[in-house]
Amino acid sequence: MDCSHPRPAPVASGNHANKIGRGFRRGGIAFPKMVKTPEAEAYMQGAAMLTRVARPSGWKWDGRQIVCEYRFFLTRDADCTNIVKVVEDAIFPALGIDDKWALPRAMSKELVKINPRVEVTIT
Repeated sequence: MDCSHPRPAPVASGNHANKIGRGFRRGGIAFPKMVKTPEAEAYMQGAAMLTRVARPSGWKWDGRQIVCEYRFFLTRDADCTNIVKVVEDAIFPALGIDDKWALPRAMSKELVKINPRVEVTIT
């Protein structure tokens, strides 16, 4: 499956995808909790939509590990391993698969001025 579509929003790296928010226990007791930033949430929603659109009809997971090849076209240099986590957290739920089955491969990284994106090929 090839999801080589332009990314829907600026990619958030794992370093900047979360912030401290607030969770609540029974009885309404608040506690600090890590939550996705609005930017990371927007990116993940767009990536999930593109994954569902790019998924070939009839594609089914065979229960084995999934090789994910990543090609990065970025407007500024970044740690690609941090980007991979955010992308996996978006595409694997869209496929109905736990991302523990992913075997990520960073294939290339290129700095570009136009059309920044992350291309993912799943085999």
